[in-house]
Amino acid sequence: MSDVQLNLFDIPSLKENSFDRNKRNGQILDRFQGAVAFSAIGDALGWITEFGKYPSEAKRFNTKYPVTEYYSWKKKQGGRYWAYTETIDSGSYSDDTQLSLSVARCINMRGEFEPEKFAYFELPLWLVYERGGGSAVKFAARSFLSSKKEWWQNFYQRKTDYVPLDYRNAGANGAAMRVLPIALVNAFNENKLFYESFLNAIITHGHPRAIIGTLIYAGAISFLLKNQKFNNSELLQYLDFITNNSLSFIKNWSQLDEWIAEWNKKTPNQLSFEQEFANTCVEAQEYLKAINKYIDLESNSYYNFTKALNPQYKGSGISTVLVSIYLFLKYRTSPQDALFTAVNSLGSDTDTIANFVGGLFGSHFGIEVVPEDLFEGVQDNKYLLETALQLYQKSVGEVRSNQVATSNFSRKEGLLRILAWEIGLHEMFWEALGKGDRLTHPSLGSGIIINKEIKPLPRDDYEAKLVTINFDCGQSCTFHSRVSKAGKLSESLANEIKKNFDIK
Repeated sequence: MSDVQLNLFDIPSLKENSFDRNKRNGQILDRFQGAVAFSAIGDALGWITEFGKYPSEAKRFNTKYPVTEYYSWKKKQGGRYWAYTETIDSGSYSDDTQLSLSVARCINMRGEFEPEKFAYFELPLWLVYERGGGSAVKFAARSFLSSKKEWWQNFYQRKTDYVPLDYRNAGANGAAMRVLPIALVNAFNENKLFYESFLNAIITHGHPRAIIGTLIYAGAISFLLKNQKFNNSELLQYLDFITNNSLSFIKNWSQLDEWIAEWNKKTPNQLSFEQEFANTCVEAQEYLKAINKYIDLESNSYYNFTKALNPQYKGSGISTVLVSIYLFLKYRTSPQDALFTAVNSLGSDTDTIANFVGGLFGSHFGIEVVPEDLFEGVQDNKYLLETALQLYQKSVGEVRSNQVATSNFSRKEGLLRILAWEIGLHEMFWEALGKGDRLTHPSLGSGIIINKEIKPLPRDDYEAKLVTINFDCGQSCTFHSRVSKAGKLSESLANEIKKNFDIK
């Protein structure tokens, strides 16, 4: 692990107002809860507007514009032959929060992120209940079932009729949007924070834009947790320092040279990883330096400067993170204004930017900044607070008697558990299990089926089946599959495992 020290500020005002972890644990827990809850609220509100370009489209989504509250709305799922329309319940969160919760479950009782568990277990299982997942993350998840390569060797490539998928060009915000649990647990151990944030990123994304964006957001969360009073320049100076030293944080990772060498075998833009990384650092620094210039202007001016409204850069791991930091500093004393600006900036990646904004304000101000009505209406609100509590306990070394220490994860054991789960999955979709019946998920535990739906598809020989389960842990999920009239699932995790692994 890197020996770089990030205590670059020798500023009395910062030192006087920094949190003492031993003396102010209660306040830190409050901030953990604020960050987890407010980020999910931003995700749920912003998901409603993610696909809109014009205010007039609000009517199509059964909402009013601007969006300042939850609505039940309809979302088209799937492509040409597999399409159906799903009703999204009021307050539902998307893949941003789903994957953040998955990462939280992969932090063991020693406070260590286990990339193997996330890559081989949580990520493939997520495919069956994902909501709004990006193509890169979904393809990366499937790759772990079709290849025996290690989690850090997932250099996937796939040609498509639309946008080709290439690990080396995957620079969207799918890694940054799930890093919040790692940032919270490691807020007081900065070397470990950036090291584990990097490992989290490269599981699914290989472009420096995704990696650096993840490190910047994680660093911002850590800074805001620790510092009660600061001026804008101090935060921006810290984030600039992170950008300048990004690779130093993971220089002692044993596989780094091998990973970079593999990356450089098929450079997508005729540039080496090192060159791409350097160029992306310059891009990030330009956006950081411009924040003060745009801080008093209309927010869309900074959105345009960072290309956050450009369809080609809409989900950029750099643009979305820097826009959220801009909104935090612009509306520092008005959290709801920042949130609603993010939610209603149509044409941008509204759910992820609002997610980031919520995480920033929650980590700095705590749970008091979270509007009560929005908290009460967001999906799984109690589970969000429980997750924050567990992250806090892991960060300070507290383990309750009902928590069992996590052992080192075994890929084979994870695959066996996925195989066993698919038996229950088939029973669920084949009507052997109905509303009110119980089943056990490998990661989420025991749950009860609360709703089942069947949706017609353009293909007459298949139909879409949706099964919603409330798990005892507090999370709720809607599982989905296209099922043939003969009972065959269109996608089977078990079939992929059996085909590619010698597991019985």
